[in-house]
Amino acid sequence: MENILKKKWNNVRDKHTSKEMNKLEFIQTRIINQYVFLISFILIIDSIRDIWYGLTINFYILLSLGCIFLCSFLFAKLRFNPYVLLICCLLLAFLIFYFSSVGNFGNGIVLYYFALLSAVLFIFNNKISVPFSIIIYFVVFILFYLSHTYDFHIFTMKRYNDILFSKNQRIITFIQVFTIMCLNGYFIIKKNNMIVDLYHQVLRSESLISDLKKKFTSDTLLSIDDIVKLAIDDDIAFIPLFKQAFPQFYDKLMLINPQMTNDEFKLCALLQLGFTTKDIANYTHIAVRTVQTKKSRLRKSFNIPSNIDLYIWIGKV
Repeated sequence: MENILKKKWNNVRDKHTSKEMNKLEFIQTRIINQYVFLISFILIIDSIRDIWYGLTINFYILLSLGCIFLCSFLFAKLRFNPYVLLICCLLLAFLIFYFSSVGNFGNGIVLYYFALLSAVLFIFNNKISVPFSIIIYFVVFILFYLSHTYDFHIFTMKRYNDILFSKNQRIITFIQVFTIMCLNGYFIIKKNNMIVDLYHQVLRSESLISDLKKKFTSDTLLSIDDIVKLAIDDDIAFIPLFKQAFPQFYDKLMLINPQMTNDEFKLCALLQLGFTTKDIANYTHIAVRTVQTKKSRLRKSFNIPSNIDLYIWIGKV
C-alpha cells in the first residue's frame, strides 16, 4: 500500500515534466505540482465539511475553487499562467473576507489571510510576478480594513448562532491554517534547498571540468565541457560523445569484460570523469544506495579486488 501511494505521489510530482526542461524549471514544476494538488485537495475537503453542516452556498464556492486549482494542476498552461493564479488568489481573498465578516472577529476565519499571504510569497516569487504579489497584499489590506471598520458584522450566515458549529468552526479553522502555514513553510524551504543543491551542482561541474582539463590531453579539451554537462543532465547523447572523446576507453573495458553492459559502461564513464557516488545519484536520479550496489556489481563483473580503489582502477584503464 505504501509503495502504491508513493508511486501515485511521484506521478503527481512529475506531471508535465520532461528532460528537455532546464534544471531550475524542472524543480519549480515539481514543487508547484505538489503544492497545487494539496491545496485543491484541502479546498475540496472543506467543501465536503460545509455541506455536512448544511452550508450549501459555501459548499459550491469551495468546491468550485478546489476544482479550479485541480484544473490548474491537470493543465500546465493554466498553472503557469500568472493571471489565472492571480484570479484564484483574489477569489480566495474575497472568500476569506466574506466568512470573516460574519458575526465577529472571534470566528477565527481572518487567520486564513495569513495562510494566503504566505502562499503568495511562494507562488509569485520572481521579478515578473512581483506586481501580482503587491496587488494581492493591497487587496487583502483593504478587505481587512473594511471588515475591521464594520467590526466584522457585514454579512449574516444562516447557522452562525449554532454554538456547536461556531466552536467547531474555530478549532477547524485553526488546525487548517496551521496545516497550510506548515505546508507553505515546507515547500518554501524545500524549494530553496533544491536551488542551493542545484547551485552546488554547478560549482561541482565547474570543478570537474577544471580537473579533467588538467588530467587529459589537449585532444579532448574541446569536448570536455560538453561531456560533463551531458552527464549532469543525464542526456542520452552523453555516451556517444564520451566514446568519441575517449575512443580507447571502451575497447579496453571490453577486452577485460566482453559481457559488459551499457549500464556498466555508463557507470565506468562517470567514474572516469571523477563523479562521486553522490554526484551519480543526483545526476541519474537514483538513490545513493543504488549507486553503491551498482559499484559492487561492477567490481564483481570486472573482478576488481575490494582492496583496490575503484577510481584508481578506472584511471589506469
